[in-house]
Amino acid sequence: MTVRPGLLGLALVLAISGTSPAAAQTSRPEIVDIRFEGNQVYGDGALEAAIVNRETSCRNAFLLPLCLFGIEAAVDRGYLDPDELPRDALRLQAYYWLRGYRDARVEVERDDSGDGVALTFRIVEGEPVLVEELTIEGTEDVAAEGLLDDLPLSVGEPMSSLRIEAVRDTLVSRLREVGYAHADVFSGFLIPADSRAATVDFTVDPGPVARFGPIQVGWAQEGTPQLDEITVRRMVPFSQGSLYRFSQLVDGQRNLYSLDLVETARVTEQRDTLARDTIIPVNILLTEGDLHRVRTGVGWSTADCFNGELRWTSRNFRGGARRLTARGRISNILAPNLNDSFVCSGVGSDEFTRLNGQLAVELIQPFVFSPRNSVSASAFVERQSVTNVYIREAIGTSIAFTREIGRQATLAFSYQPALTRLEAGEVFFCISFLLCTAEDIQAFSSANWLSPIAATLALNRSNRLLNPTAGYSVALSLEYASSYTLSDFVYARALGEVAGYLGLGERTVLAARVRGGNVRPGAFRSRGRQNSSVPDDLVHPQKRFYAGGAASVRGFAENQLGPRVVNSDVENLLGVPTGETEPLCLPEQVVDGSCDGSGLNPDDLVVRATGGTRLLEASLELRFPLYGNDVQGATFLDVGQVWDQQSEVELDGLELTPGVGVRYFSPIGPIRLDVGYRFRGAQPLPLLTNAIEPCTVVPGNANRCLTPRTADGTSAPIPWTATDDLRPLGPRVLFGGGNSFWDRLQLHFSIGQAF
Repeated sequence: MTVRPGLLGLALVLAISGTSPAAAQTSRPEIVDIRFEGNQVYGDGALEAAIVNRETSCRNAFLLPLCLFGIEAAVDRGYLDPDELPRDALRLQAYYWLRGYRDARVEVERDDSGDGVALTFRIVEGEPVLVEELTIEGTEDVAAEGLLDDLPLSVGEPMSSLRIEAVRDTLVSRLREVGYAHADVFSGFLIPADSRAATVDFTVDPGPVARFGPIQVGWAQEGTPQLDEITVRRMVPFSQGSLYRFSQLVDGQRNLYSLDLVETARVTEQRDTLARDTIIPVNILLTEGDLHRVRTGVGWSTADCFNGELRWTSRNFRGGARRLTARGRISNILAPNLNDSFVCSGVGSDEFTRLNGQLAVELIQPFVFSPRNSVSASAFVERQSVTNVYIREAIGTSIAFTREIGRQATLAFSYQPALTRLEAGEVFFCISFLLCTAEDIQAFSSANWLSPIAATLALNRSNRLLNPTAGYSVALSLEYASSYTLSDFVYARALGEVAGYLGLGERTVLAARVRGGNVRPGAFRSRGRQNSSVPDDLVHPQKRFYAGGAASVRGFAENQLGPRVVNSDVENLLGVPTGETEPLCLPEQVVDGSCDGSGLNPDDLVVRATGGTRLLEASLELRFPLYGNDVQGATFLDVGQVWDQQSEVELDGLELTPGVGVRYFSPIGPIRLDVGYRFRGAQPLPLLTNAIEPCTVVPGNANRCLTPRTADGTSAPIPWTATDDLRPLGPRVLFGGGNSFWDRLQLHFSIGQAF
């Protein structure tokens, strides 16, 4: 006997379904606990979603402290609906039945001995009915390559009615991708009496090959439309007479939505199912939004402190759906006052707390020979800082060509010439390139052209944007700059990242990522280089690699993994430490570089990351449900390192940092709190200070000789003064905190998953 499993399953669900209670009534007992026993194949979360009765719980994780104190508004109370209780048992039985477990049995037990009622669903899953034979007929004359590959159901699997319907939908979808607009598939199965083996059969009726017919374009709103019909037609990837493909209807609608001016877009086919016409007319109906848009926003992060943005957009600039955007952004608001607190802890110190900002204008042409192509051009002026590394001031332009090479896959080529000037990089230049004189530093940090060409590939095959549970993503960026690109800095740079996600059931995900990069320096062509000793193999600080932070190796603070240097004011070295009678160093020791700064107070040291030319990072993270659907826990293991030009890449130098974290799924994305642990304690780092030269002490110290701390706690001038040059000191200084467990913990607070 052959039956339609979809209809039978639907009939069973309808027979046992009921209406859930509209509101909880206190006259009914409260459900304090719901348990499932005997379930091995499906988890508690999946089964709980299949029933009507719900136990009392906290409304969300943020309200959990209020729930613990019994604040009623924070609690979502569940009350027993006795009429639905036997139906819940049948719902669970139907849940198993539809998935091939035809002998599953469910009994429910009610316990009223406590303050409320506790429900226990006892499940006997039984053995599933397995697919012994699967046949597909009617495809002999169908021209569809790969039609029968990787179907959702195969021989040896449980005979799930849901998967049978999935096979049918898959076949229909594939046929409609090669012109068979009227394709249909009929399914059935046979289970002999007293048998656990089933025969499943599918009959394919492809119908005639069809083509797109006339395309009608219309607007839902009254008045004169801003977009012209030519622009609309060229954004859909088909034309009258081309082979019918259902995905092109979807792609056309998505392309139209990509135009900022379009509020809604409907691309629908007008086909007669009974007549099975070979010509399929298409209707396009649009609703446009406002021609101009102004947006403002404010935000906060530990790296940028408080920040704000203003953006103005013309969404049909001179026709053709071109988008012109002018934007301004300012950050580090209140940073000088709050950089020592957690609120703005990632900003840095001194000049790094000054306001950062950007002004930019961008024009985007959405169609260039194809709806898959777009071109953008922009101009900008900015001041941006990387915490305690460097400050960059730049004015430049950018032009980019982007092509969509597949669904969620893009390839972009760009050229971005910018005249850049570096600030606060003296320590970086001296330790990385031995540029310690004011002349050399000026040659490197003065205005120079940084003009790379780049190719970027982005491929996203994950199932979700903010919180993937399956699939993978790939990103690859290649850059090159030389005199041929009108750049003073010469380099070749590659950076790649691969991330994968594996669902393990019950909202548990195993996520992994590998990230690596390399940059090869070339000759530096500075206009101020004629009389300096600047070496040839320089890499601009912006193009070096840095590691550590919330989205990197989480056992370290932002940019604090890899090459670093500490610096201190020379007066700290020449002064008398508290409780001592002699200065830490003599001026002559600073001059010859033998000064040992190990006795410096840690508060007198500033650490700077200098970055490197090679990067390797990897992360493994297990994400699991922690509280309902809103809160997720995680345990992770990060490994990574950055090497400079003088170091050999050695895998035993990789830093390993395990940790744990919590994610709360808010409307703006996962809010993430991670704690990483580093095994490494304090590390010996190079120490830099100001070079000094003799100075004549005069009354009032008008010539500004140094005034270090004396033994009695006061300050007095000495016959030495600091110069604009830097002096590397030979002995290294231990830096990085103590060796206790608590000293090695690193806290990160951010929005979005780490990868």
